[in-house]
This record gives sequence, structure tokens and C-alpha cells, in this order.
Amino acid sequence: MSTTTPAENTAAAPEKHDRRLPMIATGAFAVALVIGIVIAVGGAKAGLWGLIPIFLYAVLALFGVDVVLATAGALIVAAVMTRTGPIPLGAQMATSLGSLVAVIGVIILLGSALGQVTQETGAAQALIKFVMGRIGLNTRTRVQIGVMVSSLIIVGALGTLAGGNAILAPIIIPIAARTGWRPPAVAAMLHAAGAAGLMTGPFTPPVVTIMAATKLSYGTYLLHAGLPVAAVTIVTGFFMARWIQRHTDQEYTAADAADNTAETERPGARRAALVLALVLLALAIYGIAEKAAYSYALVVMIVTAVATGLAGGLAPKKILDAMYTGAARLIWLFLLFWMLDPMLTLIGKTGAFDAVFADLKPVLSHAGPWVFLMLVVFLGYLHAVPGAAVAQVVLVNKLFGPVGAALGVAPAVWAVALLGTSQVDQLGPLPGADMIGQMGLARSSSLRMMLFNGWAIIVTNTALFALLFLVLT
Repeated sequence: MSTTTPAENTAAAPEKHDRRLPMIATGAFAVALVIGIVIAVGGAKAGLWGLIPIFLYAVLALFGVDVVLATAGALIVAAVMTRTGPIPLGAQMATSLGSLVAVIGVIILLGSALGQVTQETGAAQALIKFVMGRIGLNTRTRVQIGVMVSSLIIVGALGTLAGGNAILAPIIIPIAARTGWRPPAVAAMLHAAGAAGLMTGPFTPPVVTIMAATKLSYGTYLLHAGLPVAAVTIVTGFFMARWIQRHTDQEYTAADAADNTAETERPGARRAALVLALVLLALAIYGIAEKAAYSYALVVMIVTAVATGLAGGLAPKKILDAMYTGAARLIWLFLLFWMLDPMLTLIGKTGAFDAVFADLKPVLSHAGPWVFLMLVVFLGYLHAVPGAAVAQVVLVNKLFGPVGAALGVAPAVWAVALLGTSQVDQLGPLPGADMIGQMGLARSSSLRMMLFNGWAIIVTNTALFALLFLVLT
């Protein structure tokens, strides 16, 4: 008879399951590799079989394999399938360093570098306190508005949901706790407002990637896609947080509510915050006026980081050190993008994308653009690439962009679909790293309430997509 308790058995079960996952992932890679070898030996174009590397990529990521390793595995299978040897593969990867996808990866690195500079100067914290102070903290509603506006601004400015709200959480939790807000409600606020920030910030990874894919200016993107989707997201989150507040009993502790305003502010933090806001605003306005392309973000990130660092009293060497530290956190994402471009190029050589286009065009031409766009969005809900929403934009655009163009879908409308397929799915329908991360920051233990919040935002955004596609197509 077993001497373990039911609780112990329950705890042990995931460990056994986790030990099986590498075996399953290895098996999936082996099967895909065998298929690739068979196709390579056959000599003919793979057609739809050429999509095997993409399916492998998704399967490996879903089974918890590091997303960079998943990309490398898919790249190897694509290389085998197209009979690409080590030397031409190396040439392809060298070419990839100058590709659109790699440039986006560099922009993301620089965004993280800027985020580190704002932390080390205290600019991000000072900006949050300024916003919260201006809105006022004397009522529960004002605190909620302050939390959500602060999250929207800081995530939009820094381009990272986890990083932006990680700076925000220690500042706002004592304020929220003292006005009676509960952890699950605060978690919902952070998730909804942060998601809206990612959709609207001029230099966030998803915005830069979508602008690059659709060749839209920031102003056009914002008007047709960013603002409508972000508005629905944050408004739904606002009311869901209030609903969650009434339907949960978890409370903040006395320690959570302790006043932290006595914390020493870094010298020059307010000046750095002012410079951060003014430089970002000025460069964004200039970019909009000149209809700058996505590559303009390269200049914006460097100039803003240097200006903020100098205003905050950092020496040039300290600014560079901060930028190195920040960029290092996301080097994995750059590596992912670097390998993603040759993977997609090699898959294109298999004839897979041409086959998808040829098979879908007759069907979807009868169904019409509206059905096509809604199908793309639903595909995004069900087939997220864990840890790499911007990579999902690239994949969806590569697979379905030509079909949309053939159906007469305008770039602005396609931007809405790409935003829906890559960003709304972080809110559900299943628990994800972003969702659980915001719970942790808010010190909430209610995954159920986070799911309710995410589902509500998905439903309202789906209704918005249906309306926008109907009006704009």
C-alpha cells in the first residue's frame, strides 16, 4: 500500500508528466526529421508537406521547449527538407542579419536597453508617481484610473508587459491596498491596461512588427487598429476589475498596505522622467509627421536612452552598461528572430506557401474577406506561439498575407487582424505566462478571476473585429 497522501500524489503527478514532455518533444522532432529526409530524397517539391517545420515549431513550443530551441529544430528540418547544406545555410543566416525580421529583433533589444536606463535613473518610477499624483488617490475609482493609466503609459513606453508592470506594482500595491482594492482586481487592471499599452506604444514589439508587415505609418496603424482594440481592452478590463472586486474575498495584508512613499528617490529621477516623456513624445510626433517606417525606432530607442541617462546623472559609460544589461535580457528573442527568417525562407523554397495560397484562394474567394479575416483571428486565438507573439505576426503574415491581398484586404484592415491574432490571445482562452505573471505581480492567487477577465476582453474584442471587418472591407 502506498504511504503517500492524496496531496502528495497530486503534487507528484505533474513531475512525472513534466519528465515525459522532453521525450514527446524529441519524438516530434524525430518524426518531422524523418519526413524531411523522405521529402529530400524524393527530390520533388514538398508542397503542403513543407509546413511540417511550422507545425513542429508550434508543437515544441506548446510542450514547453525553449522557443529558441523550437525555432532551431524547425530550421534544421526545413534545411533537410530543402537539401540545404551547412555552407548555404550559413550564407542564408548571414543574409538574415539584414532582414526585416532581424531588424525587428534589434529594435526589441534596444527597447529593453531603454527600459533598463529608465530603471537605473529612477525615471520610470518617478513617471508613475507623477501620473498617480496628478489623477489623485482619494477615492477607489481614482486609484483604479491611476493604476490603469500608469500601466498603459509605462508598458507602452518600455514595450514590455512584465517589465513595465514589475516597475509599477511595488508603487501602486500599497495605495490600492489602503483604498480597499483586492489582489485579483488589481491583477485584472494590470493585465488589461498593460495589454492596451503594448497595442498602442509607438515602439513596442507588436506595433513595430505589425507596422513592418503592413508597411503602415504609426498614425494609420493607431487610427485603424491600435486605438480601437486598446480602447475596448482597457474599458472591458476596467469594468471587469470592478466585477472581480465584488466576487472575490482575497485581501491584501497589512504589510502590503504599508506606506512606501518614504523610499529615497534617486537624484535626478524627476528630471530624467521629464526628459524621457518629452523626447519620446517629440520623436513620436516627428515620426508621425514624416510618416517614418518601423526602422525609425532604432534611432528613437538610442536617442531616448542616452538623453534619459544623461538627464538622470549617469555617465556615458554607465548608460552603456545599463543598455547592455537591458538588452542582454532579450538576447534570446533576437536569436529567435535571426533564425526565424531563414526558416521561413527555406519553407518558401518547399512550395508550401504557394500551395496554401493555391488551395485557399478558391475557397476564400467565395467566402469573402470578412470570413477570411475572422478565421485568421480565431486561428490566432487557438494557435498562439508561446513566448513569441511578435514571431506569430511574422508567421501569420507569411502564411495568409498573400491570400488577404488577393481578396483585396487593405493593409489597415490586415493590421487589425494581425493585432487580434497576436495580442488578444495573451488574455486567453487558456492560462498563459503573461496572465500568471500579472497575477504574481499583483500578489493574487485567483487564476479563475484572471480567466474571467481575459474571456470578457476576448469576447468584446471579437465583436469589435467583426464590426471593423464588416465596415472596412
